[in-house]
Amino acid sequence: MNKIKMIAVDMDGTFLNKQMEYDRTRFWRLFEIMKEREIKFVIASGNQYYQLISFFENRDNEMMFVAENGAYISEYGNAINVTEFSEKAKKSILEFVRDKADLINVFCAKDRAYMLTNPQKKAFISQWYHRLEEVDSFDSVSDPMIKFNINCRDEDTAAYLDRIRQTLSDEISSVSSGHGSIDLIVKGCHKAFGLKLLADRFKITPDEMIVFGDGGNDIEMLKMAKYSYAMQNAPQYVKENAKYIAPSNEDQGVLSILEQYLL
Repeated sequence: MNKIKMIAVDMDGTFLNKQMEYDRTRFWRLFEIMKEREIKFVIASGNQYYQLISFFENRDNEMMFVAENGAYISEYGNAINVTEFSEKAKKSILEFVRDKADLINVFCAKDRAYMLTNPQKKAFISQWYHRLEEVDSFDSVSDPMIKFNINCRDEDTAAYLDRIRQTLSDEISSVSSGHGSIDLIVKGCHKAFGLKLLADRFKITPDEMIVFGDGGNDIEMLKMAKYSYAMQNAPQYVKENAKYIAPSNEDQGVLSILEQYLL
């Protein structure tokens, strides 16, 4: 077996259970071993950087993050790469979601996210966006867009993905992490893109990585890494893109597998 030099984990449905928690005692024990062995630990998620660091006692200067599905990449507390949509793509996305009352939309920028004014829905969305502001119109947001999140009914996800792919330009990719959440990202700017950027900085190859995921937005990085694990709770199409299956997120599957490698 190759020496492991980088470990990357998705969060929702992978590292976290349904209560958005994990076994902290087990994890921090493993994390100290990773640090001793100089193994890079990477959080690879569609979620906002400021939400992600809150799960790890704000010790972001000790780990790396591929946030916003690859649009925001942080190395030990420093943002080293932020990918922005062109103004043309930004306008086409805002036109696509305009007047669709069935959607909850989030405009993601580098330092904060925006949603249309709705206090009730804000309480729900703020679980994933810890820096979140309400605006009367997205047209008033001057910040560059790095990602756009659409929340629809779970059963409407496939139909919206089809409409997005037929309507929006080739510059825009759509990925779903499940449960009605769709992220629009700059084409090619996915989790594997971010992971490779970080790995290249430390001369780490895909053969030296362990990767965990459960959603459609994890497929590129599952296909990239030699030791790739889909969670037991993942859909079949995700499992087909991984080398191995880990126990479910409810059973702390990531920690169980890491203990096999590290202890």
